[in-house]
Amino acid sequence: MEPKEFARFFGGFSTEKRVKMITALAEAGKPGLTLIDLSRKTDLSVIDIGIAAEALIMMDLLNISVKGENKVLFLNFDLMSKVFDEAFHTFGQGRLVRLAEQKAAEAAAEAAAAEAAAAAEAEATVALPDGSAEATAPGKD
Repeated sequence: MEPKEFARFFGGFSTEKRVKMITALAEAGKPGLTLIDLSRKTDLSVIDIGIAAEALIMMDLLNISVKGENKVLFLNFDLMSKVFDEAFHTFGQGRLVRLAEQKAAEAAAEAAAAEAAAAAEAEATVALPDGSAEATAPGKD
């Protein structure tokens, strides 16, 4: 998949309203939700849902069908799976790798600080002739 295609599909997540809709529809599964049910679940008005859904339908991330008197929205799970699988294989783990590297760097910094504190404490302790040790205050002779 080309970078332009990734940008187009991930653009579907560009507003909070779209993310709420996609989340609710993902939780609903293959049967989808009617506009009224989706409105109740997301606390969005039917008009807001219509505007956001139009963009998602044009991207093929959502599908719509008419069942009786109701319009039912449902996710295009095949496309969603394909987009995320290809993104993972193309771009790698991304955020998870950065978080692991950040945690490792923080752990290394904490270990270095603890080592420096231990070295400073050892340096501040002076051995006495009777074999005992005495702590000295820095700057006192």
